[in-house]
Amino acid sequence: MNNNLKKSVQDFTWQQQDFDERKALAISQKFQISSVLAKILAAKNIDFDEIENFLEPKLKNILPNPFDLLDMDLAVDHVLKAIKTKKKITIFADYDVDGATSSALIKNFLGEIGVNVGIYVPDRKLEGYGPNSQALLNLKKSGTDLVITVDCGTVAFKPLEDAKKAGLEIIVIDHHIGVIEKPEALAVINPNRIDEKFPHKNLCAAGVSFLFIVALNKALREDGFYKNNIREPNLLQFLDLVALGTVCDVMPLTGLNRAFVAGGLKILKKRSNLGLRLICDLAALNEEPSSYHLGFILGPRINAGGRVGKSDLGARILSSSDEMEASEIALQLENFNKQRKEIELQILDEAVNQIEKKQNGFGVDNSFIFAFSNNWHQGVIGIVASRLKDLYNKPVAVISLENSKGKASCRSINGIDFGSLILQARMEGLLLEGGGHAMAGGFSVEEEKIAELYKFFDEKTGKKVMELSAKKEMFFADILDLSQVNIEFIKELENLEPFGVGNYKPKFIIRNLQKMRVNLMGQNQDHISCIFSSKSLVGFNGNLQGVAFRAAKTALGEILLDQNYTKPIDVVGQLNINSWMGVDKVQLVIEDVLV
Repeated sequence: MNNNLKKSVQDFTWQQQDFDERKALAISQKFQISSVLAKILAAKNIDFDEIENFLEPKLKNILPNPFDLLDMDLAVDHVLKAIKTKKKITIFADYDVDGATSSALIKNFLGEIGVNVGIYVPDRKLEGYGPNSQALLNLKKSGTDLVITVDCGTVAFKPLEDAKKAGLEIIVIDHHIGVIEKPEALAVINPNRIDEKFPHKNLCAAGVSFLFIVALNKALREDGFYKNNIREPNLLQFLDLVALGTVCDVMPLTGLNRAFVAGGLKILKKRSNLGLRLICDLAALNEEPSSYHLGFILGPRINAGGRVGKSDLGARILSSSDEMEASEIALQLENFNKQRKEIELQILDEAVNQIEKKQNGFGVDNSFIFAFSNNWHQGVIGIVASRLKDLYNKPVAVISLENSKGKASCRSINGIDFGSLILQARMEGLLLEGGGHAMAGGFSVEEEKIAELYKFFDEKTGKKVMELSAKKEMFFADILDLSQVNIEFIKELENLEPFGVGNYKPKFIIRNLQKMRVNLMGQNQDHISCIFSSKSLVGFNGNLQGVAFRAAKTALGEILLDQNYTKPIDVVGQLNINSWMGVDKVQLVIEDVLV
């Protein structure tokens, strides 16, 4: 631990991640890797025997028995009978990426074995989240015998009760936190059921759906289904959808999820899914796909339909085998995504202004950040909530009001389980509906109860939020000299991929850097480009390209742009390989400067 660091211009307290030096040395020697990479692995507290699996995650080494999940056997038996008796099956999906990938995954698997199923995605604005009675009854009237809900259904008590009375069969595949009461369904497959002992709690719905098709495939094989001139599908081909759902639903990239995403990225590289291939082409994604591309390039485009366009477009493009249809949807999603960005920026600006000026009675000094308006599009408040969470380092609820009722999207910080808080508030009668998981959730609330709801959250965990938020602690992996920063080193760090929640990309302090050239860049001239050298290294004359995004009018930007500041600085950031015109160069994404 290095406690002699210089002052942070961002006002962060930087600390090196704790690690066992003897373990780091043993890792370096055993796996023939650099001391820097070994320190990072040691800091992750991975069992020594599991390090090989971490560096080369393979699904076959970690895939659990899907029948260990409660109700999996019931669900599989029922779907098997439905296939044999040619019952009409419809998948009822949430309108986000996890819902789209889950529904497409099951539809594509069943399609490969000759079973055609429909997908129903509710309209975000008109129907809201999850199953609703009218939609389920309409499906029954149109001939559906069995509905499989994905990424929803665990707490849809009234709609599922109404469906059962109408003779509609329901199977729930979900991952949102449950309560003691179970919905009226033939089976509820959910690792976060109250009575569930399944160890893999952090799966998204696409991950649970993959386990479902593994179990169903096994049952079909044992039943002799594949002896009738039907080829057994290769289930690994669907991992690109599982990876996309996992990253976009902000699941921890550890354990089983890490294997899902690592395997999924290999499948994505092959571009075998027609919809994903077309989206990649429109987004000009020509480089090796990573978790970044899943979360920030593909995910927002899949989500765009449900946010500002038609809710079912994401599920449709991911399950389409019609090139003309898929091309048309890809163009629509690209345009909707551009609209989403414009709407998002406007709402974010209004929300920040509202919070800074405490216009609605809630401001930066509150434990939970609440922002609400009658003029905000429901489809983008989740993204705005995420931006506000990053800005203020507190749990955030952004609420879109209409006719004295609000629909909220929530994002949390590490250490605060927002999904659990929402369920508690619902049981207290403060919410019309709501649910979620630790890092994200949503709810519906009467406008007049917003203040009471805030008070409830504040009394439950407000003190803990303030303690976590005030720390402003940031962690770095190691301190490096510029001479250590090269292409070979960055490529070695790629062994830590895929990066994401639970396995964040390491940050480094590059010490004693001298600014050589600095200029503004970007359409709005709000990014800063830098070239650094290091005069303290005798005989070394290399340099390093750095970029500080959206930093122009910040404390970080001031010191980078100050031409009179010529002293050496320590720069904190993440290291990438930037490929341009066939040439690879190391790039430092700047997060802070220590002076």
